[in-house]
Amino acid sequence: MLYCSINGKQINQLSVKERGFSYGDGLFTTAKINDGNIEMLSMHIKRLKEGCLKLKIELPNLNKLNEELQVVASSYNKAVIKVVITAGQGGRGYSRLGTSSPTVIISVSEFPEHYELWQQNGINLGVSSLQLGINPMLSGLKHLNRLEQVLIRQELDNKPEDDLLVTNFQGHIIETSCANLFWLIDEQFYTPEIRLSGVAGLVRDKILLNLPNVKLGEFILSDIEKAQAMFICNSVMGIVPVKTFNGKLLSLEKLSVIQSLK
Repeated sequence: MLYCSINGKQINQLSVKERGFSYGDGLFTTAKINDGNIEMLSMHIKRLKEGCLKLKIELPNLNKLNEELQVVASSYNKAVIKVVITAGQGGRGYSRLGTSSPTVIISVSEFPEHYELWQQNGINLGVSSLQLGINPMLSGLKHLNRLEQVLIRQELDNKPEDDLLVTNFQGHIIETSCANLFWLIDEQFYTPEIRLSGVAGLVRDKILLNLPNVKLGEFILSDIEKAQAMFICNSVMGIVPVKTFNGKLLSLEKLSVIQSLK
């Protein structure tokens, strides 16, 4: 870790009373720093605001947070910045009664250099044997309860693929271990609905805004057997083409339409 601050102070230790630690009571967003600037900063702030409102967490001063993020980012050429907002410290059991003000944690880490190789060369994508739970109350949010992703990542660490496609317990395609997923069949792009499971990523939002004809729906694995091209995306890796899916060779040339969105 290159930098860490908690509530504006440059420290890296949390209280054991922190609700984010005890209950995962909070949310986060992760962004790319490029030439001292945070990519899609306004979208990340909007995500934090909407997440706090949905989880009924008291909003921190977002203008102050925005300014602090820009100051921190200005010291780095290329890095990853993460913002965590929790419901604060204290409370008896699950109750938030008696909690402190929200805790805001900002951290900066080194940029994963292999993401640039992924963008250039594409990745090999497999399918996870694990499935996400159904949770419409939290679906779409980047909340702190990430145990499903930890277990999926543990499976990936023991496989040869670069990433794994993940379905939910209804068998619907949702995402990969860390990214959203799009695929192309006969010049038509598709992506899963994020309604019952998964994270609605900001790059996904941007793509849907710029490619309005993308078809959203509930798809199963057999629906993508005829996919001719595919890509994954998130705010740090950007848009990454998939060169093979379950061993099947896919086209990288057919993704030229998305190059302008990078």
